[in-house]
Amino acid sequence: MLGISTGFNSGAATNIAKNEIPANLLPVFVSAQQKYGVSWAVLAAIAKVETDFGQNMFTSSAGAVGFMQILPSTWESYKQDGNGDGIYDPYNPWDAIYTAANYLKACGFETDPSKAIWDYNHAWWYVREVMSIATSYSSDMLPTGNGVWPLPGHTALSSGYGYRYLDGKGEFHAGIDIPAPKGTPVVSAISGKVIMAHYNDGFGICVEVESDSCMTLYGHLSGVAVYEGETVSAGQTIGYVGSTGYSTGNHLHFGVYVNGQPCNPLEWLKVPSGNY
Repeated sequence: MLGISTGFNSGAATNIAKNEIPANLLPVFVSAQQKYGVSWAVLAAIAKVETDFGQNMFTSSAGAVGFMQILPSTWESYKQDGNGDGIYDPYNPWDAIYTAANYLKACGFETDPSKAIWDYNHAWWYVREVMSIATSYSSDMLPTGNGVWPLPGHTALSSGYGYRYLDGKGEFHAGIDIPAPKGTPVVSAISGKVIMAHYNDGFGICVEVESDSCMTLYGHLSGVAVYEGETVSAGQTIGYVGSTGYSTGNHLHFGVYVNGQPCNPLEWLKVPSGNY
Protein backbone atom coordinates (compact mmCIF):
# COMPACT_ATOMS: atom_id res chain seq x y z
CA MET A 1 0.00 0.00 0.00
CA LEU A 2 2.97 2.32 0.37
CA GLY A 3 3.11 4.84 -2.44
CA ILE A 4 -0.63 5.10 -3.12
CA SER A 5 -1.02 8.26 -5.17
CA THR A 6 -4.58 9.19 -4.35
CA GLY A 7 -6.59 9.60 -1.19
CA PHE A 8 -9.05 6.95 -0.15
CA ASN A 9 -11.82 6.16 2.27
CA SER A 10 -12.20 2.74 3.89
CA GLY A 11 -15.17 0.41 3.66
CA ALA A 12 -16.67 -2.10 6.06
CA ALA A 13 -14.72 -3.09 9.17
CA THR A 14 -13.08 -6.52 9.16
CA ASN A 15 -13.33 -8.99 12.04
CA ILE A 16 -9.82 -7.90 13.09
CA ALA A 17 -11.05 -4.30 13.37
CA LYS A 18 -14.11 -5.34 15.35
CA ASN A 19 -11.96 -7.36 17.73
CA GLU A 20 -9.24 -4.72 18.25
CA ILE A 21 -11.08 -1.39 18.11
CA PRO A 22 -13.30 -0.61 21.13
CA ALA A 23 -16.93 -0.67 20.01
CA ASN A 24 -17.58 2.87 21.26
CA LEU A 25 -14.68 4.25 19.19
CA LEU A 26 -15.35 2.70 15.79
CA PRO A 27 -18.24 5.13 15.05
CA VAL A 28 -15.94 8.04 15.93
CA PHE A 29 -13.35 6.99 13.35
CA VAL A 30 -16.06 6.50 10.71
CA SER A 31 -17.59 9.88 11.53
CA ALA A 32 -14.18 11.54 11.09
CA GLN A 33 -13.82 9.89 7.67
CA GLN A 34 -17.19 11.29 6.63
CA LYS A 35 -16.28 14.80 7.78
CA TYR A 36 -12.67 15.07 6.59
CA GLY A 37 -12.32 12.51 3.79
CA VAL A 38 -9.53 10.65 5.57
CA SER A 39 -9.67 6.85 5.84
CA TRP A 40 -11.20 5.75 9.14
CA ALA A 41 -8.95 2.66 9.07
CA VAL A 42 -5.82 4.84 8.83
CA LEU A 43 -7.02 6.95 11.76
CA ALA A 44 -7.72 3.80 13.78
CA ALA A 45 -4.30 2.38 12.87
CA ILE A 46 -2.61 5.57 14.11
CA ALA A 47 -4.55 5.32 17.37
CA LYS A 48 -3.47 1.68 17.69
CA VAL A 49 0.21 2.48 17.12
CA GLU A 50 0.30 5.64 19.23
CA THR A 51 -1.68 4.79 22.37
CA ASP A 52 -3.36 1.39 21.84
CA PHE A 53 -6.69 3.21 21.69
CA GLY A 54 -6.04 5.31 24.77
CA GLN A 55 -4.44 2.65 26.96
CA ASN A 56 -1.04 4.38 26.98
CA MET A 57 -1.50 8.14 26.80
CA PHE A 58 1.94 9.14 28.09
CA THR A 59 3.71 12.23 26.78
CA SER A 60 6.20 11.05 24.17
CA SER A 61 9.90 11.88 24.13
CA ALA A 62 9.12 14.41 21.39
CA GLY A 63 6.40 16.00 23.54
CA ALA A 64 3.36 14.58 21.73
CA VAL A 65 0.27 14.25 23.93
CA GLY A 66 -3.18 12.76 24.11
CA PHE A 67 -5.20 9.99 22.51
CA MET A 68 -3.61 10.44 19.06
CA GLN A 69 -0.19 11.69 20.27
CA ILE A 70 -0.17 15.12 18.65
CA LEU A 71 2.46 17.79 19.31
CA PRO A 72 1.06 20.77 21.24
CA SER A 73 1.98 23.18 18.45
CA THR A 74 0.17 21.02 15.90
CA TRP A 75 -2.78 20.70 18.23
CA GLU A 76 -3.12 24.47 18.50
CA SER A 77 -3.08 24.84 14.72
CA TYR A 78 -5.53 22.06 13.84
CA LYS A 79 -7.57 21.34 16.97
CA GLN A 80 -11.21 20.32 16.57
CA ASP A 81 -14.10 20.05 19.00
CA GLY A 82 -15.25 16.63 17.85
CA ASN A 83 -18.00 16.07 20.40
CA GLY A 84 -19.25 19.66 20.37
CA ASP A 85 -18.90 20.29 24.09
CA GLY A 86 -17.00 23.55 23.62
CA ILE A 87 -13.75 22.07 24.94
CA TYR A 88 -10.67 21.17 22.87
CA ASP A 89 -9.13 18.24 24.72
CA PRO A 90 -6.32 16.11 23.18
CA TYR A 91 -7.16 13.33 25.65
CA ASN A 92 -10.79 13.16 24.49
CA PRO A 93 -11.08 10.59 21.65
CA TRP A 94 -13.62 12.63 19.66
CA ASP A 95 -11.48 15.77 19.75
CA ALA A 96 -8.21 13.91 19.14
CA ILE A 97 -9.49 11.78 16.24
CA TYR A 98 -11.13 14.75 14.53
CA THR A 99 -7.96 16.81 15.00
CA ALA A 100 -5.77 14.05 13.55
CA ALA A 101 -8.13 13.78 10.56
CA ASN A 102 -8.07 17.54 10.09
CA TYR A 103 -4.27 17.53 10.18
CA LEU A 104 -3.93 14.63 7.71
CA LYS A 105 -6.34 16.41 5.39
CA ALA A 106 -4.24 19.58 5.62
CA CYS A 107 -1.11 17.51 4.88
CA GLY A 108 -2.60 16.38 1.57
CA PHE A 109 -4.12 12.99 2.34
CA GLU A 110 -6.45 13.44 -0.63
CA THR A 111 -3.55 13.50 -3.09
CA ASP A 112 -0.76 11.59 -1.31
CA PRO A 113 -1.84 9.63 1.77
CA SER A 114 1.57 8.05 2.39
CA LYS A 115 3.26 11.46 2.54
CA ALA A 116 0.49 12.80 4.81
CA ILE A 117 1.09 9.94 7.26
CA TRP A 118 4.84 10.60 7.04
CA ASP A 119 4.14 14.22 7.99
CA TYR A 120 2.35 12.89 11.06
CA ASN A 121 5.44 11.11 12.40
CA HIS A 122 8.36 11.69 9.96
CA ALA A 123 9.34 8.02 9.53
CA TRP A 124 8.70 5.65 6.64
CA TRP A 125 8.67 2.62 8.94
CA TYR A 126 5.75 4.35 10.67
CA VAL A 127 3.93 4.82 7.36
CA ARG A 128 4.39 1.14 6.53
CA GLU A 129 3.11 0.01 9.93
CA VAL A 130 0.08 2.30 9.84
CA MET A 131 -0.80 1.22 6.29
CA SER A 132 -0.38 -2.45 7.18
CA ILE A 133 -2.70 -2.17 10.17
CA ALA A 134 -5.20 -0.10 8.17
CA THR A 135 -5.33 -2.85 5.53
CA SER A 136 -6.14 -5.40 8.21
CA TYR A 137 -8.93 -3.17 9.53
CA SER A 138 -10.61 -2.63 6.15
CA SER A 139 -9.80 -4.55 2.99
CA ASP A 140 -11.60 -1.97 0.86
CA MET A 141 -9.90 1.25 -0.17
CA LEU A 142 -12.49 3.46 -1.80
CA PRO A 143 -11.07 6.33 -3.86
CA THR A 144 -12.32 9.63 -2.54
CA GLY A 145 -12.89 11.02 -6.01
CA ASN A 146 -15.81 8.60 -6.41
CA GLY A 147 -17.54 8.31 -9.74
CA VAL A 148 -20.68 9.15 -11.66
CA TRP A 149 -23.61 6.75 -11.97
CA PRO A 150 -22.89 4.59 -15.05
CA LEU A 151 -26.49 4.27 -16.24
CA PRO A 152 -28.24 7.66 -16.03
CA GLY A 153 -31.98 7.38 -15.49
CA HIS A 154 -31.81 3.77 -14.30
CA THR A 155 -31.05 3.29 -10.60
CA ALA A 156 -32.90 0.11 -9.57
CA LEU A 157 -30.78 -2.98 -9.02
CA SER A 158 -31.60 -6.53 -10.07
CA SER A 159 -28.63 -7.97 -8.15
CA GLY A 160 -26.36 -6.45 -5.53
CA TYR A 161 -22.74 -6.92 -4.52
CA GLY A 162 -21.75 -9.97 -2.52
CA TYR A 163 -22.76 -13.61 -2.25
CA ARG A 164 -25.90 -14.73 -4.08
CA TYR A 165 -27.58 -17.87 -5.41
CA LEU A 166 -27.87 -18.25 -9.17
CA ASP A 167 -29.34 -21.37 -10.77
CA GLY A 168 -29.28 -22.99 -7.34
CA LYS A 169 -25.58 -22.37 -6.81
CA GLY A 170 -23.89 -19.91 -4.45
CA GLU A 171 -21.42 -17.45 -5.97
CA PHE A 172 -19.71 -14.17 -5.16
CA HIS A 173 -21.07 -11.35 -7.29
CA ALA A 174 -18.23 -8.82 -7.62
CA GLY A 175 -20.38 -5.93 -8.77
CA ILE A 176 -23.95 -4.70 -9.18
CA ASP A 177 -26.51 -5.38 -11.93
CA ILE A 178 -28.60 -2.49 -13.24
CA PRO A 179 -31.43 -3.45 -15.62
CA ALA A 180 -32.28 -1.22 -18.59
CA PRO A 181 -33.53 -1.65 -22.17
CA LYS A 182 -31.13 -2.89 -24.81
CA GLY A 183 -29.18 -0.03 -26.36
CA THR A 184 -29.38 2.29 -23.34
CA PRO A 185 -26.14 4.35 -23.25
CA VAL A 186 -23.63 3.39 -20.56
CA VAL A 187 -21.25 6.12 -19.36
CA SER A 188 -17.85 5.83 -17.73
CA ALA A 189 -17.95 6.32 -13.98
CA ILE A 190 -14.38 7.68 -14.00
CA SER A 191 -11.91 9.47 -16.21
CA GLY A 192 -9.16 7.14 -17.36
CA LYS A 193 -7.79 4.87 -20.07
CA VAL A 194 -9.79 2.14 -21.80
CA ILE A 195 -7.87 -1.09 -21.23
CA MET A 196 -10.51 -3.47 -22.62
CA ALA A 197 -13.25 -3.06 -25.23
CA HIS A 198 -14.11 -6.53 -26.55
CA TYR A 199 -15.80 -9.83 -25.73
CA ASN A 200 -14.69 -11.20 -22.36
CA ASP A 201 -16.10 -14.67 -21.59
CA GLY A 202 -18.94 -14.54 -19.06
CA PHE A 203 -19.08 -10.75 -19.10
CA GLY A 204 -19.81 -10.80 -22.82
CA ILE A 205 -18.96 -7.57 -24.61
CA CYS A 206 -17.05 -5.69 -21.92
CA VAL A 207 -15.33 -2.35 -21.36
CA GLU A 208 -12.77 -1.70 -18.63
CA VAL A 209 -11.57 1.80 -17.74
CA GLU A 210 -8.52 2.29 -15.50
CA SER A 211 -7.34 5.35 -13.58
CA ASP A 212 -4.47 5.84 -11.13
CA SER A 213 -6.67 4.70 -8.25
CA CYS A 214 -9.02 2.01 -9.56
CA MET A 215 -10.46 0.05 -12.46
CA THR A 216 -14.14 0.01 -13.46
CA LEU A 217 -15.79 -2.79 -15.45
CA TYR A 218 -18.92 -2.62 -17.61
CA GLY A 219 -20.25 -6.02 -18.69
CA HIS A 220 -22.93 -7.68 -20.89
CA LEU A 221 -22.95 -4.77 -23.35
CA SER A 222 -24.61 -4.94 -26.76
CA GLY A 223 -21.87 -2.78 -28.26
CA VAL A 224 -19.01 -0.41 -27.46
CA ALA A 225 -18.45 3.27 -28.24
CA VAL A 226 -14.73 3.44 -27.42
CA TYR A 227 -11.51 1.67 -28.39
CA GLU A 228 -8.70 0.19 -26.33
CA GLY A 229 -6.06 2.78 -25.46
CA GLU A 230 -8.51 5.67 -25.67
CA THR A 231 -8.67 8.21 -22.84
CA VAL A 232 -12.22 8.88 -21.68
CA SER A 233 -13.84 11.34 -19.32
CA ALA A 234 -16.27 10.58 -16.50
CA GLY A 235 -19.79 10.73 -17.94
CA GLN A 236 -18.69 9.86 -21.50
CA THR A 237 -20.69 7.17 -23.35
CA ILE A 238 -18.55 4.04 -23.62
CA GLY A 239 -21.08 1.39 -24.62
CA TYR A 240 -24.69 0.23 -24.68
CA VAL A 241 -26.76 -2.08 -22.47
CA GLY A 242 -27.18 -5.62 -23.70
CA SER A 243 -27.34 -9.25 -22.61
CA THR A 244 -24.17 -10.76 -24.03
CA GLY A 245 -22.14 -13.41 -22.23
CA TYR A 246 -23.58 -15.22 -19.21
CA SER A 247 -26.72 -13.13 -18.79
CA THR A 248 -30.44 -13.68 -18.29
CA GLY A 249 -31.66 -10.32 -19.58
CA ASN A 250 -30.67 -6.82 -20.62
CA HIS A 251 -28.69 -5.14 -17.88
CA LEU A 252 -25.34 -3.56 -17.01
CA HIS A 253 -22.93 -5.38 -14.73
CA PHE A 254 -20.82 -2.70 -13.08
CA GLY A 255 -17.74 -3.49 -11.00
CA VAL A 256 -15.09 -1.44 -9.19
CA TYR A 257 -11.63 -2.83 -8.43
CA VAL A 258 -8.99 -1.24 -6.18
CA ASN A 259 -5.50 -2.80 -6.13
CA GLY A 260 -6.98 -5.64 -8.16
CA GLN A 261 -9.62 -6.44 -5.53
CA PRO A 262 -13.36 -5.84 -5.97
CA CYS A 263 -15.18 -3.40 -3.71
CA ASN A 264 -18.86 -2.60 -3.34
CA PRO A 265 -19.77 0.00 -5.98
CA LEU A 266 -22.58 1.31 -3.79
CA GLU A 267 -20.07 2.23 -1.08
CA TRP A 268 -17.80 3.85 -3.64
CA LEU A 269 -20.20 5.70 -5.92
CA LYS A 270 -22.03 8.92 -5.28
CA VAL A 271 -25.29 7.03 -5.64
CA PRO A 272 -28.30 8.98 -7.00
CA SER A 273 -30.97 9.82 -4.44
CA GLY A 274 -33.55 7.07 -4.07
CA ASN A 275 -31.34 4.28 -5.38
CA TYR A 276 -31.23 2.46 -2.05
